[in-house]
Amino acid sequence: MTDTEKITEKQLKTLSRLARLSFTDEEMGAFGAGFKEMIDFCDGINAEIEGDASSIREVGSREIVLGELREDEVAPSLPNEKILSNVHGERGYFAVKRVVK
Repeated sequence: MTDTEKITEKQLKTLSRLARLSFTDEEMGAFGAGFKEMIDFCDGINAEIEGDASSIREVGSREIVLGELREDEVAPSLPNEKILSNVHGERGYFAVKRVVK
């Protein structure tokens, strides 16, 4: 962040209000200095990789390859009567108290 792009006190107050943080005037000065340090750090990273994203390592992919999924297999389970024999059940289901109104 260059000096011409310095974050203003009004912007810091708005940011702290949005983050639901409250600072004294002294704490606001420290927060501003720390915030500027974070922005400078991020700007340094951006300057290193500007235009060349090949140096960014891939953290992980959320893509699911359908060939890697296992096939569904039907396995025998206990009959409903046996499962519900020790609890209060209604019409073949567990009866639970309502939690959400």
